[in-house]
Amino acid sequence: MAPEGDGGGRKKLLHEVAYASLGILLLFTVVKHLGRAVPFFGSHAFTVAAAAQLYVPILLIGRRPGLSYESLGLVKGDLRRDLLLLLGLCLLTVVPFALMHHLWQTTVGHRMLWPRWPNGIGFKLLTQVFLVALPEELFFRGYLQRRMEALWPAKRKLFGTPFGLAIILSSAVFALGHFAGEYRFDRLGPFFPALLFGLLRTRTNSLVTPVLYHGFCNVLSDALFVSYKPL
Repeated sequence: MAPEGDGGGRKKLLHEVAYASLGILLLFTVVKHLGRAVPFFGSHAFTVAAAAQLYVPILLIGRRPGLSYESLGLVKGDLRRDLLLLLGLCLLTVVPFALMHHLWQTTVGHRMLWPRWPNGIGFKLLTQVFLVALPEELFFRGYLQRRMEALWPAKRKLFGTPFGLAIILSSAVFALGHFAGEYRFDRLGPFFPALLFGLLRTRTNSLVTPVLYHGFCNVLSDALFVSYKPL
């Protein structure tokens, strides 16, 4: 973190955050366009994006002041407490999530409910946790949000957890990453769950709960999506 009152350190950190945000958005844009335009690259585009989100923050350890495995949230934390928090959050949000999904599918997507059990749910869960949620949480919550917190410390609390500009801005970059290269306004929707992922990261000081909850949300979304078909 930039020392308090260190104008030079703060300026460098601000530049780092800006370059990291613009860089990841540019990467997503290029990867998505190339993935559609070049068949060979398309099968590897996802791997490129995931690898960048995983390795860039880790490679910066020791090269940027204040960056460590602990600051990135790569610690187990209080597993019992965090897993109980995860369970409670899943139970609390599954019904509202399903209802909002149903409303979206039937009104905006013009689809009808057609209950189905998704194929390969176990493999999908592993994929979403380790190949999607982990890279995204490491970059956006472990690295970017943490660096932003050094610039803009939270002055308020939400549900007893510090909440401020850092969570909002990192969530906005996360949402723009989904929008980049696709240019559909519904792809900005991840901004809202990202706020919750950010709160979990701050509350637990670990990536365990946000990664697992992120994976749960993605699998739930996929499972619900296959249960609808066009009218």
